[in-house]
Amino acid sequence: MKLLLENWREYMNEEEEPHPSEYINFMRGDCSLLAQAISDISHFPMYGIVDERGDMHHVFVYDTQTEEAIDCRGRMPLENLLDNISGERNTYRETSPEEVKKIFGTYSDEEYEYAEEKAQELI
Repeated sequence: MKLLLENWREYMNEEEEPHPSEYINFMRGDCSLLAQAISDISHFPMYGIVDERGDMHHVFVYDTQTEEAIDCRGRMPLENLLDNISGERNTYRETSPEEVKKIFGTYSDEEYEYAEEKAQELI
């Protein structure tokens, strides 16, 4: 009986980790994860949208062959990219994986694998 109670307590204390699809939001803060996955797969450069102070607020990938931007909204002409980004006098510039990690942080392997799945759908 004691073993049964111990096993039950252990079972009740184990919390399952949520799948990244339950908390990763590429439209709200996790754009850098998706951009990194797209860039890794396609070998296209990453770009960041920066405000007038130079603070980066969004990350996307630039398809040099079609001259399109790619982010969680899909492919679009580069000139349309800034349409739905808040802020004034925003511009974009090329960035590096190191800079993106420094600004936005890092992700787990499971989160990256989820982003790779989504990236494949967009490329």
